[in-house]
Amino acid sequence: MKTGKARRGISPFLATIILVVITLSIGGLLYTQFQQLIVSQVRNPSMDLTDITVAPNGESVTLSIKNDGNVPITLSAFTVDYNTSLNTFKFGPAAGSNVTILSSDDGPTLQPGDILTAQVSTNFAIPAFAPFTVTAIGDQLSKAFNVQA
Repeated sequence: MKTGKARRGISPFLATIILVVITLSIGGLLYTQFQQLIVSQVRNPSMDLTDITVAPNGESVTLSIKNDGNVPITLSAFTVDYNTSLNTFKFGPAAGSNVTILSSDDGPTLQPGDILTAQVSTNFAIPAFAPFTVTAIGDQLSKAFNVQA
């Protein structure tokens, strides 16, 4: 014989469901609060070719490279590849430097958001409307751009 009323609690299954929902809610809240902080700490080197102009004689190329990543990039060279001809153009004070920097705050070093405009003279002519490849070589990454004169 029972002397008192028996208390009934929630079922173990329902308690587990409630704990899982609470845990996921707290995790989602923390993720949304700290997502921007975590993303800003990730190193993401990236660059983009924003403009390119080939001189009418096809022997001079002016190009603009933008650092659209979140870390500084120091460019060391450009290559211009047309058909079977390849020219390498180097930055810096060292012998063999053959890049004319037209605009940049820090020379060949691009801070995030910076744009470098440079001019190079090839030893071959790129005909009008001909496709060619420009490769920017930096300390963080190298990137090739297929373009048309």
